Amino acid sequence: MVDVYDLTLVLFVTAIIASAFFPPTDPLLSLLYVFSSYALSLLFRPLGGIIFGHVADRIGRRITMIITLFGLGIFSALTGALPTYAQAGILASILFIILRILVGIFVGGEVSGSHLIAIEGSSTKHRGLTSGILQSGYYWGYSLAAFTFLSMSAYFGKDFAAYGWRYAFYISIVVSIIGLLLRLVVGESELFEEVKKEKLIVRVPIGVLFKNYLSEVLMAMLLMSGIYWVAYSTLGYLPTYLTQIKYDRTFIFSILTYAGIIGGVMTIIGGVLSDYLKRKWSFMTYSILGALLSIPLISLLYTKSFILVTISAGLIVGFIGLCGGVMLAYLSELFATNVRGTAIGFIWNIVNIGSTVGLILAPILTTSYALFWGYAFLIIGGYVVTIIGSLITVDKTGIDLRLLKTVK
Repeated sequence: MVDVYDLTLVLFVTAIIASAFFPPTDPLLSLLYVFSSYALSLLFRPLGGIIFGHVADRIGRRITMIITLFGLGIFSALTGALPTYAQAGILASILFIILRILVGIFVGGEVSGSHLIAIEGSSTKHRGLTSGILQSGYYWGYSLAAFTFLSMSAYFGKDFAAYGWRYAFYISIVVSIIGLLLRLVVGESELFEEVKKEKLIVRVPIGVLFKNYLSEVLMAMLLMSGIYWVAYSTLGYLPTYLTQIKYDRTFIFSILTYAGIIGGVMTIIGGVLSDYLKRKWSFMTYSILGALLSIPLISLLYTKSFILVTISAGLIVGFIGLCGGVMLAYLSELFATNVRGTAIGFIWNIVNIGSTVGLILAPILTTSYALFWGYAFLIIGGYVVTIIGSLITVDKTGIDLRLLKTVK
């Protein structure tokens, strides 16, 4: 949850970060500065996935979990201690970008630790449920970031833009410590222990992965790129979009707090249903529904009604949450245990390239076209990629992971 808290918080305070760490310029260019820095963080996630995926497959999932959570908490909190552009000039911009890169690397390794321990320990019949619960943490972190932003901006008032935002980043170290204490009681994955005992550990997991699973990697990358595209176009850009509609800050972040809760519940539902619909058809069904309902749901964002806007925002982020609830179960069933950490770590993060497309296109499309249609095109485009990916992917719903200890 701490990874999502940090990454989401940056998107929630884009205007403040733009003025704090980058040279004064026009509003659109300022947004592009921040979104480009965020995209850079995402682009470094595959490196973290490779590094910590290697650690997970060679040494263990548990140590990976501990290291990534600790590093993430530290570097996220340090964002709140950086000097501003007015104080340090271009150095402030450089330090901010360096921290975003480091956060990206540690976030990239997170999925190869705690996520794998949980999914490898889940039952065959309820793997989708486990996947949905794990991925719902993204939305709980999103809601926490929105609630923190709302509470602190109310507490600090006009001083929030001056220095109050820094405390929001400091909270990440508290969340990280709590998460670390909870995870210290978690044991190593039994599947990994069996692989280790049977001496099936491979020397260079990334090389073995591409040699034996290249087609599966490419299929999964296409499918998940579309999912991430929509996720960041909704979860990531929605605060900015609601601002462009001219809602005030209190209204927006109250909406987002509840929307995150709706999205979290829908993510669990998406995972559960995939145990019955199968992973492939779940992705396709959820994506078609999301694409078809995008335009009417976006139109409800303009109603000025708190209830209707909350429901609309919740469903907009929730439909892609349905897909998100399936991802971890889907990926775990494609790859052998002795390369699974590397496979999931690499794919999970390399497809963030899809999300950078959404983030960078968002301000361009909503400026070049009418605000409404630019946003609709953005979301539907991501769903189209997801639908194409689901058409060509393979389905191994419910396979016994003990039969996948080593490469095929």
